[in-house]
Amino acid sequence: PDRKGRFILFGSKKKDGKLQEKEQSSESHYRIVSPTFQYKMSHQHVGKCIIINNKNFDEKTGMNVRNGTDKDAGELFKCFKSLGFDVSIYNDQTCKNMERLLKKVSEEDHSDSSCFACILLSHGEEGMIYGTDGAIPIKSMTLLFKGDMCKSLVGKPKLFFIQACRGSEF
Repeated sequence: PDRKGRFILFGSKKKDGKLQEKEQSSESHYRIVSPTFQYKMSHQHVGKCIIINNKNFDEKTGMNVRNGTDKDAGELFKCFKSLGFDVSIYNDQTCKNMERLLKKVSEEDHSDSSCFACILLSHGEEGMIYGTDGAIPIKSMTLLFKGDMCKSLVGKPKLFFIQACRGSEF
């Protein structure tokens, strides 16, 4: 199929306000050039990885037990440990505990770390993740690691992996 439209950003220039294709061979037209900016990953530590694994939920939430999540958490622990992360798993956390935990981590000194990773395993809805007692906006957790809140991670990757449904639709 003709994929020229998908790669126009990689081989175009503006001329009289309109996008014009550069004269190129079709082979180089599709070449994606890696960005010139790369994160410095040579700090003393790779960084912290926090895994929040919510399996059991209060009856009032209407959420079922998440069978199989302990296996996922264990495999993620092994994977991130093998990558050099300092990994911690926290099971069955309330919304308040999740926020408190991540706030504490965001206030730590990450100067000697190359990055930070957070893995959330739980039920969810659009833009929300469940603690054992209810739902909390994902943004309320990720905002804790913005530059104004976590200065020692400025200019470093902050990785968030979320394993959760976003509602009842498949």
